[in-house]
This record gives sequence, C-alpha cells and structure tokens, in this order.
Amino acid sequence: MKTFTSKLLGAFFVMLFAGSSWGNAEDARSDKGAKPVTPQQTGENNLKAGQYDSAYDNYMAGNYKTAFLEALKRGEEGDATAQTLLGRMYMEGYAVAIDGARAALWFGRAAKQGDPQAELRYGLLVFNGTYVPKDPSLGEEYIKKAVDAGVPEAYFYYGQLLLSKSDSDDALETSLSYFLKGAARGNPDSAFAASQILARGTPKRPRDDNNARKLLEAASAKDHVPAQITLAKWMVEGRGGPRDYDGAFNLLLMDASKMIAPAQINLARLYRDGIGTEGDIVKAAAWYMVAKQAKMEAPDLENMLEGMSDEQLATARQKAEQLMPTL
Repeated sequence: MKTFTSKLLGAFFVMLFAGSSWGNAEDARSDKGAKPVTPQQTGENNLKAGQYDSAYDNYMAGNYKTAFLEALKRGEEGDATAQTLLGRMYMEGYAVAIDGARAALWFGRAAKQGDPQAELRYGLLVFNGTYVPKDPSLGEEYIKKAVDAGVPEAYFYYGQLLLSKSDSDDALETSLSYFLKGAARGNPDSAFAASQILARGTPKRPRDDNNARKLLEAASAKDHVPAQITLAKWMVEGRGGPRDYDGAFNLLLMDASKMIAPAQINLARLYRDGIGTEGDIVKAAAWYMVAKQAKMEAPDLENMLEGMSDEQLATARQKAEQLMPTL
C-alpha cells in the first residue's frame, strides 16, 4: 500500500488557517453570534457559555484591527477562545504581520487550556516541528484531542497521521474510518481522501465506485478542487454514476477560469473532443497554452498543437492571452 498512501499524503499537514489549499475556505467554526465556551477553558475572564464573542464576529466581518485588539485584551487575560483567534490572525497576517512563532505561542496557550481548534493547530505545528520544537508524540496527542472534541478537519489530519506511521492494511482501514467520520461532519478533505481509498478498494472491502462518487460530489460541493477535477473525469467516464458531460464541462470551466492548470488541461480535451460543448480545437489549444504557462504539459495535447495550422495557432495564442488574468 506504500505507493497509494504516499499519494494520499500529498496534502499532509497543509494548515487550514486561511482556508485549505485544497479548496475549503469554510471557517472551522460555522456558528455565528454567541459562542459557547468549552468546559476545559480556564481563566477568570473567559467568556461564559452563550456570551457574545465580539472579537470573533468582527473577524468574520472583516474588521480585523478591531477583532485583534479585542482578542488581544481577552487573550492576555487568559481567554482560550481569544487566544485561538490571535493565533489564527498571526498565521494569516490579518491586522498584523504574519508571524508563525507568535501564532504558535497563542495556539499553544489555548491548546493547553483545552480549546479544540487550538489543539488541532498546535498539534500540527508540534508534530511537524514548525515554529516549535518537533515532538511527534505530543503533536499526535493534541490532534487526537481535537478529534475527540469533534473538530471536523481533525479527522482528516489524524487519518493522514496514521498513514504516515504505517502502510499496513489495518492502518489503511483505520484511516478510512476517520476519513469517513470527517466526511460525515462535512470536511471535504476527509471526503476526498475516503473517496480515493474506496475507488481502489482495500484488502477487506471491494472497490466501491458508487459511494466514492458520492464522496467526490460532497467534497466538490464545498469547492474542493482535486475532488472537482476527479469528479469531472468520472462524469465523462460514467464511473460510479451516470455520465454527465455538461456537468463535467461546467466543473472544469469553473476551475480552469481560476487558473488551475490541471483543470485547464482537462478542459482543453473536452473542447478538442466536443464533450459537453461544441468541438473547438482553437479553444482547446488556447486553454492548453494557458496551462503550459504553469509548466504543465500533456503529450496528447502537444500532438494536437503539432497538427494545427499556423493560422489556428496564432488565433489560439490570442485567445490564450485573453484568458490569462490581468495584473
């Protein structure tokens, strides 16, 4: 299973402070307004359960300076919720310069008080030795605490952590169980990871394209780019469900327009072959030329370019320039 798990670990420990690079920009705390405080939090000036969290709501509203000043006052007084927000703002560079060391400091203070979000973030930093001394055992302990507290994205990281420690069949099955739990809690990274395992099957369970596609659809609905690109491929192939050429084209066009090179390459193929849209070799070439700006190439599309006329190539270059974002 080593080859498979090494691919799955490609996103291991990507921090979810400003939104995952895998497409999840949803904030980990989806609740608005009043923020309950977990029983583990200590500190005389912590918010009490049900009290309004002005710092957090100012952060969500984009009032970062106000949010930072409010959180700093409470954080210095021992409020773990505010300390977690301070760590996040230092990691993101909102209202303050990006400072990973200070972020780790605040996450650590909040994690030691039992704030679940801080436990996850501090655990990842400690496990990986980022801004703090590396201690995999302690990092794993904090990440597991976040899992036990039900933090949705913690299931993904804990499943990945288990795969990083062992490539055994049992580790794969256990990781899958965590990914499925994370997916059930709405985490798109978990849903995508689970889909990739189900799409191959395990020694204890056969390949399950039907449920793998459902997981891809769930992750795609939350703007998970790798899931969207994979789902588009499955829609064209009719894998795990009905063929949906239009749906595949629309997914790839959306991602290609965001300058995501793999989507641009696959979109070029749809234009070339007339799948989900009218065939247009010039548009196909234009999108492929844009993808090549990101140092990506595909042999079949290189062959397409070689078979085009000078006039077609010139037109494609003009279209490619129009597709490129303006600075």
